[in-house]
Amino acid sequence: MKQAVKVVLGVGLALGTITIVYTGGQRILKQQNIRDEVAGLRDDLYRARITADRCQRSTASSENQLRAFDARLDSMRARVDSFEALDTRGVALEQYPAYLETFTAYNDSVEARGARERQLRAADASCRSVIVEHNSIRDSLQQVFSQLD
Repeated sequence: MKQAVKVVLGVGLALGTITIVYTGGQRILKQQNIRDEVAGLRDDLYRARITADRCQRSTASSENQLRAFDARLDSMRARVDSFEALDTRGVALEQYPAYLETFTAYNDSVEARGARERQLRAADASCRSVIVEHNSIRDSLQQVFSQLD
């Protein structure tokens, strides 16, 4: 009987040890998985932040360039208006070639301005999607941290 008790105690002790080691191993693996997930999300968040910042700087620069272009366009329009304002009958014959050149350049610029504005709007929409992606990654990281509490 003593031998049977020793065997039962030995088996119980072995099972207890195995259970403790298994449970501890599972916790260690879970913690490692969480660390890996956090590290991956942090890397993704860092890259997304850099991309979003670059995108915003680029959009701001393009917007400033469009404003400067608008100022030049306004100047050209004022020059066209000044040709037309010289005489109530229209542009004088001797000034007509300069007027026509200015007027053509103005019309071409108005068309180019439309294309620039469309490009700026497309870039802005692209930036918005980059920022949404960044925010999504940030939310995922916060969710992982909240699960640790």
